[in-house]
Amino acid sequence: MKNTIDYVYRFDPSNPSAKPVPPDADVAKRRLEEGNHMFSQWMDSCGQSNFSKGEQPQYVVQCNGLEVGMVRSDSQMPRQLPFAVVVGCSDARVPTEMIFGQGFNDLFVIRVVGGVLGGESLGSIGFSLNALSESVRVIVMLGHSGCGAVTAAVDAYLHPLKFWSKSTPSTLRTILQGLFVPVREAANGLKQAWGADAREQPGYREALIEASVFLNAAQGAYDVRLEVERSGKFEIEVLYGVYNLFNHKVTMPIDLHHHADHEPLGLAYAPTNPRDFSTLALRLGELLRPGRSPAEHKANGAAKPPKRITDKAEKS
Repeated sequence: MKNTIDYVYRFDPSNPSAKPVPPDADVAKRRLEEGNHMFSQWMDSCGQSNFSKGEQPQYVVQCNGLEVGMVRSDSQMPRQLPFAVVVGCSDARVPTEMIFGQGFNDLFVIRVVGGVLGGESLGSIGFSLNALSESVRVIVMLGHSGCGAVTAAVDAYLHPLKFWSKSTPSTLRTILQGLFVPVREAANGLKQAWGADAREQPGYREALIEASVFLNAAQGAYDVRLEVERSGKFEIEVLYGVYNLFNHKVTMPIDLHHHADHEPLGLAYAPTNPRDFSTLALRLGELLRPGRSPAEHKANGAAKPPKRITDKAEKS
């Protein structure tokens, strides 16, 4: 029999409610992080394909098939009960439910190129805060390494003529404009950390792209936190993180309020003050500083040494 490494969605008809909604935001955060840990392990297993040490690995996602339209005896429509809202990029390499190890009716997913918060995205978040507040415990802003939209915004920032080129549609310019603030903040952080000649140093563009991805997720989380507070849903926590296309983990290298710098992070809590962005940008600039070893980048959650990011990046 051919060796396979299974990633299984499992439904137990004798116990269909085996996976209840988390009781609070802390448990919801932990469930997302544990699910991502399982997914990253599965991806590692797929890459190694080594069964010499024993039984073939299997990774199981518990899910309730009754909640996605299976025929019920009472013929009622299944209720929508997601415990997390995830706002992220449309990039096809970032399958949201899979990377968080979640199944049917667990996540309310909002996807747009670059994860930019426009009217439709904010309207969808507003819907979740009202219509789904019974089950929603957290809202996550999710970025990803090698983001094509952020890369385009960085290139437009470095070479403004590209932004105004006739080959750049006006609809794309609207998306890029939503990314210029985190790009500018990232550039300021790199200048502080690398020196006045940062822009001329090797790896600058690649580091700017990566720092901008993290800051874009942080800015989105801050904006969503304001929406949550305006709605009076203070029991809902806002988080953010970046999915690494190389190691398949959702992380933030820095959480300014809840962890020490050297500790590996899963999801971070949303910034609470606009001044946090300049601090975050500086710390990211320090982590991406030229001369840091690959081990240092990996330990602090960076995607890879900056050069690899550009080599692998694709448009999203």
